[in-house]
Amino acid sequence: MDQKFKFEDGLEIAKLVMPVISPFVQGLIWYGFTRLDKRADALNSLIAFAEILPTVDLNLPKGVVLAALYDKTGDAMKLINDLVQALKEVPSTVKKKVDEITKDIEELIPDLPPAPFDVPNVQFDSDLLACYNNAKNTIPSLAFNSITATTWILSCMLQKGYKVTEITSEAIQRRFF
Repeated sequence: MDQKFKFEDGLEIAKLVMPVISPFVQGLIWYGFTRLDKRADALNSLIAFAEILPTVDLNLPKGVVLAALYDKTGDAMKLINDLVQALKEVPSTVKKKVDEITKDIEELIPDLPPAPFDVPNVQFDSDLLACYNNAKNTIPSLAFNSITATTWILSCMLQKGYKVTEITSEAIQRRFF
């Protein structure tokens, strides 16, 4: 029996799969954007805190909320714990359980290593500043923004021999933008 895959069959599969995948794609794009822009990262904190309150619904796409909660899990859990502890009507057993969950999550979330320039490294700082100045002098002023400059600086640092793990776009953003 020779059955061929029909276009209509692909559409049916897409109709089933896309609602499941799309929040993750949205979340990945949003999370990536928050790594590039400090204002978006600050907005991530607001989204995560607002979405944990049962009376607040920001009506944001599920992927954006998922990325915000993923990014700010530790902070959100601390806020939930503080909120539950402050409420008088919440039974003490619930307060105790939320406190335990918060401590468990804090143990599970690893501490992020410090950015490379947090450790005094004169050569690294000098090279990073030289790459920034190169970007500032080379990229036209209308096109110079945090995204184009960060990309330029990353490329420059890689050309100078630094490894990808030694320099991150987040470190550049914090340093210059």
